[in-house]
Amino acid sequence: MILDKARFDQRVSLFIFDYLKGRKTQYLWNNFSSLFFNINVGVEQGLVLFPVLLALYLSPIFHIFEKGAKNLKNLVSLIF
Repeated sequence: MILDKARFDQRVSLFIFDYLKGRKTQYLWNNFSSLFFNINVGVEQGLVLFPVLLALYLSPIFHIFEKGAKNLKNLVSLIF
């Protein structure tokens, strides 16, 4: 998990894991609504933790990009 690789306290990892498990969703389209079903991937739309989780997920990619740009001696600024 990304949080473990970033050396976050295990309590933070467990909190986020517990926050994301046991979720359900349903599809709504015009007058149709499906039954609820379990989901085990992704995050819900409007989830309060989404911006934090996205930043944690993308930060290694930005770090690799920034490191590669420095090796090429290019001036690169990342704003996220």
